[in-house]
Amino acid sequence: MYKPCFVLYLFVLVAVASCYDENSVYGERLVSSSFRNVQVDTSTVWITSVLIDSLETSGKGIALTGEYVHPLWGKMLSSTFIPYERPSYSADADETVILDSLVLLLSPNGYFVGDTTMELTVGIHLLTEKISLNDNGYLYNKSSVTYDEEPLATYTFSPKPRNPDFLEIRLSDALGHLLLTKFHTNDQAVSSDRFEDYFKGIALIPEGESNQVLLAFSVADTAAAISLRYHITDELENSRELLFKAKNETQFNHIIHDRTGTLMENYPSRQVEISSGALGNRGVLMCGIGWYTRLEFPYLNNLREQGEYITIEQARLKIYPEPGSYSSYNTLPDSVYLYIADENNVITDAVKDYLGEEVQVGTLIRDDTFDENTYYYFDVTDFMQQESGASGKYKHNLQLVYNAADYTGTLKNLTIGDQQGRTPIILQLTYTIYESY
Repeated sequence: MYKPCFVLYLFVLVAVASCYDENSVYGERLVSSSFRNVQVDTSTVWITSVLIDSLETSGKGIALTGEYVHPLWGKMLSSTFIPYERPSYSADADETVILDSLVLLLSPNGYFVGDTTMELTVGIHLLTEKISLNDNGYLYNKSSVTYDEEPLATYTFSPKPRNPDFLEIRLSDALGHLLLTKFHTNDQAVSSDRFEDYFKGIALIPEGESNQVLLAFSVADTAAAISLRYHITDELENSRELLFKAKNETQFNHIIHDRTGTLMENYPSRQVEISSGALGNRGVLMCGIGWYTRLEFPYLNNLREQGEYITIEQARLKIYPEPGSYSSYNTLPDSVYLYIADENNVITDAVKDYLGEEVQVGTLIRDDTFDENTYYYFDVTDFMQQESGASGKYKHNLQLVYNAADYTGTLKNLTIGDQQGRTPIILQLTYTIYESY
């Protein structure tokens, strides 16, 4: 009655023996070794702020205008340049037309940075140079065209960035009369093939010394349009409108960063890399201007010296915004991202979510009582596991960035601390050390 059990035992023994590979050093090492788990949060992270050459700002559907002074990084000013499409005109030449007004219509899109309790003054200027895209089809934050120094109008207002109502800015009646006359007389200067050479568009330029806020306006359909309102005499319903719609594909924003008096002052204005030590133990991300932060892990392979075999079980990255660098006027971004780049800073992949499908969004953990406990959290386990043992051209770094829409359509910014800073970055590693008996 015991024979079946004996046969089963013999079968298992033979099966185990047949699976053994005498050349399997890895398997033998794990079976015949002790191990211990270690958790550290002092792994070295190098932080470098990188300024890219330029950002595409044309065709984004956003007009940025105003200025903002960052408590650490200086003044940022944005002007926007808007060309217009030729409208259709239908009044008969023998009718008498009378100008009512020429009005610029602006619609805030909700984004702002700065103190909205302060007034903003904007000058509206006629362009003296036609806007043309570069050979690659773009215009950039450093692009510019010439405009008349004398404004058509100067408008001072209290910003209400989340108010969906249009701002109506009255422009020069002289320009309104001139445009109405040109269209009514069928002047060739405003014909379909010559209109943009005649009326090149407008620029919105922040004016004066007291501006402390920057706003974003929509550029689409009737947003940022110019309304020429007129009427025809001897008609009962005589009010009419000639609507000049903004030409979105060639509208762009020109952004200036004045670094005077800051730690960045003596560095080049483009294509520069600055270590965190030179910026007061800080790293910087700035949209509109083009800063991102590179994170490097130079001593990750030193873990391998602690035992026969090392496995990284978990890696968590906590990135702390520096208190005082953000406020209710300059709010922390809800989302930041980590991308993987090679030794030439060329992006090769992204830090993905736990399913490995979507780009991982840095989770913002807020502490409304103590700012020092506010941080962004990333799970970088997969990245650290792949980097363990890599060297030379096979090593990668991480790039902390915003999404493309933020970079080209806002001035969102983030200042973080390195490991000697006021709010040190933390790389928390959990790993297992296997050692031979």
